[in-house]
Amino acid sequence: MKKGLFVILTVFLLSACSMPETKIYSLHLPESYGKAGLRESAGEITAAAGASIVIVTNSPRYLAQPYMAYRNSPYQLELSKYSKWVSPPSELLKEALKDSLLPTHLFKEIRTSGPAPDGFYLLEVRLKKFERYDEGNDSFGDLLFEAKLVSPDGKEMYRGTVSEHIRLEGRTFLGLAKGLSSALSEGLEEVRKSVIMHVPEH
Repeated sequence: MKKGLFVILTVFLLSACSMPETKIYSLHLPESYGKAGLRESAGEITAAAGASIVIVTNSPRYLAQPYMAYRNSPYQLELSKYSKWVSPPSELLKEALKDSLLPTHLFKEIRTSGPAPDGFYLLEVRLKKFERYDEGNDSFGDLLFEAKLVSPDGKEMYRGTVSEHIRLEGRTFLGLAKGLSSALSEGLEEVRKSVIMHVPEH
């Protein structure tokens, strides 16, 4: 009995030592959002005293967890067991949108949770893709999300889609993190400019 238990423990310890280590990846986005924004560039830095906004995101279940996703066909999606984002992609996107809007001085308050209270704008974002796509010998980073801006009185002011399909440096999750950082930077700038254009000054 003791011998059998010893063998089981030995096998367990050997398998634990051979398991790959978990790697955690983050995005690297520019810190200069808003420094040359539409209103700032005209010398009109305005803090909209009465304007506040709530940013909400929704996504498929696999993008609401941190495991990195990849496809090798349009029909099959796999999740990595040992490679993770520092936060789920839906949360990464939400925080990135907040960071991109803060320097514009357009909103006095930006929330990322809860329903929109009375008097708040709502930026509703649906994340559809945030993953690696392998095709032949090439790998791509796919980013796809829809954004909708709703006024405090419930009117839709803007609706747009961000779609990026960017070639990666290699078939690695590090390459995916670099590629999606670049893709998301471009997508955030598109949304940021649209929000600035559609939210009136207060």
